[in-house]
Amino acid sequence: MLEIQRNRIYEASRLRAHGASEEEIQALKNAGKQPFRPAFVGGKRKRRTSETATSTFEVPTGQFKMPKHEA
Repeated sequence: MLEIQRNRIYEASRLRAHGASEEEIQALKNAGKQPFRPAFVGGKRKRRTSETATSTFEVPTGQFKMPKHEA
C-alpha cells in the first residue's frame, strides 16, 4: 500500500512540475475509482445485482475457459 501511495504522490508532483492544474491532477487521480456504494442499508446487507439476477452463487463456467495454445 505504501508503494502505491508513493507512486501517486510522485505522479502528482510530476504533473505539477509539467504545469498541470490541481483540477487536472484530481481528475486523473479519480479516473479509475468506482463510485461508493454502501454494502449495508438499514443494518441489512444489500443483494448484489448479479445475485438478484441468478439468485445462485455459482460462477458460469463459460467465462473461465482456458485459451487453447497452438503448437
